[in-house]
Amino acid sequence: MIGPDHPPIIAEMSGNHNQSLERALKIVEAAAKTGVDAIKLQTFTPHSMTLDRIKGGFPL
Repeated sequence: MIGPDHPPIIAEMSGNHNQSLERALKIVEAAAKTGVDAIKLQTFTPHSMTLDRIKGGFPL
């Protein structure tokens, strides 16, 4: 159950999958066994999260 009296438990996968679907699925399976309700993923590349000091701002 998830709701006002049942806050969700969310696991963080981050980039620990190392761009491997097989590894990501293993992480999901392991998290499910612990009873988490959801998994948070980050989808970015190093280029999209770093500032260009010469041009300024984030790349589009």
